[in-house]
Amino acid sequence: MEDFFYRYNSPTVVQAHGEDAEDYLQSQWTIDIRKIKTGQIRFGLRLTSRGKILAGSYIARMSDEEFLLIAQKTPPSELIKMMEENVVADEVEFSDQSENWELFSLHLANSTKLPFNQDLSSLGNREYLSRENGICWMDECMPEGFYSGLFKKGTCIPNTFSEGLEPISEQRFDTLRIQSGNFSIPDEIGNEDLPQEAGAEKEMVDFNKGCYLGQEVMARLHSMGKVQRRVLAVRLECDSPISPNLPMPIILDNKQVGVLKSLVKHENSWTGVAKIHLKAKERLIENGLGLEEPSLGRVFML
Repeated sequence: MEDFFYRYNSPTVVQAHGEDAEDYLQSQWTIDIRKIKTGQIRFGLRLTSRGKILAGSYIARMSDEEFLLIAQKTPPSELIKMMEENVVADEVEFSDQSENWELFSLHLANSTKLPFNQDLSSLGNREYLSRENGICWMDECMPEGFYSGLFKKGTCIPNTFSEGLEPISEQRFDTLRIQSGNFSIPDEIGNEDLPQEAGAEKEMVDFNKGCYLGQEVMARLHSMGKVQRRVLAVRLECDSPISPNLPMPIILDNKQVGVLKSLVKHENSWTGVAKIHLKAKERLIENGLGLEEPSLGRVFML
């Protein structure tokens, strides 16, 4: 795969600051905030009390009392409202810093000149490299060779990282993202989905931490539960040049067994995300499944 960069459209960056920031965030997110040291970053989830996904964010610890919440699709006003709704007497403040930052995805597996002129191969897992104009880290949500960079607006020209480094389109990036099993929150996994249905519990939920929103559901599923549906990457085989209206029910033997949530067309191929009942997964793999409107084609396991 060639090296490239992708610039996110309107990412969210929220600063959490205050002497109670660590304890309060610990009660709100699925990952163990107390184990994140200054210079480290992790991706976590914010759940409902029923364990459904409300938001996902990289959480970077900038100092003892300061964190940055970096989200790709959740608007800053929504994330701040979500964070503030359980504040009572906690000394923590949330502020929207989005207009000051740009967020990039970088594929740099073959590059010799890297961000900040540093060899990122020595960068530890869940550590970020910090400089005056931003931070850069290995992206745990993407395959090896992918990094994320958060840079102060106007200070970064990504194609200076490596000679010939070119931008890619949103369609190309979304195709790579979906193929990697990195599903967008809340567009592709959201408030109707459990982390276990998307395989997100493996890296984004710490089962040995204390109480947080949705913790009881997570613990119950982890110890003795089993989900009946899975969120999967799929391909759509159809002759239509335009995407069907989404979400679109997926049908087997005249019964709905899933829903097609997203589609992206890159070159001549449709790639998407679907939520499927496990009883239909074998058929999805072998022969594909039809849509509510049969003329729109069939979906197959990617």
